[in-house]
Amino acid sequence: MFKVIKNKGNILEAYRLGSDSPVLSKLIAEGKVVLRKDGRYEIFSQEVQKAGAEHGELASAGDYIKLDGTGAPYPNDAAFFEANHKHLSGDVYEQLPKILCAWDAKEPMCEEIRFLVREKGLILDPTCPERYYTVPLWGTTEAGDIRAVLIFYSIFYRDDGTIADASFNLVERKEFEETYSRCQEPASMS
Repeated sequence: MFKVIKNKGNILEAYRLGSDSPVLSKLIAEGKVVLRKDGRYEIFSQEVQKAGAEHGELASAGDYIKLDGTGAPYPNDAAFFEANHKHLSGDVYEQLPKILCAWDAKEPMCEEIRFLVREKGLILDPTCPERYYTVPLWGTTEAGDIRAVLIFYSIFYRDDGTIADASFNLVERKEFEETYSRCQEPASMS
């Protein structure tokens, strides 16, 4: 694993699901965000599209969506978003810099990835570089090619050092290179 940080001063736009927003209305009209009968939303991120999943990532009213470099939406849980972003005005926020752990296919296998394979359904398929990663996330299936990066938002360890849980997502390489920088610190998240 290696450490990364979102590029400092990352100013972005984000949209709260359930709010009256022309951007959300446009994404709904394009089918990139789908309001379900149960009141939740399906978000068709780049990774969902790559997986060819029938359903989008599940999010609820009050959660936020951001747009990646390709214009594809992706969800952020409200609590996570509000803890990691500072509201500036309207739909404009500053993402607060935070050091995170990351892993890609060039890195050696580590216990955190073995945990995701064993406990979270992560599949690594070296015979299929265009869908190297496949994983159930946000109520659907996401996929990433061999160049994608797996970002850990948090890793929780038990007192004995074993992994209890982890929060993570896939980020396509181009998006990763545009929004993250590598850090020189060791990659432990304990």
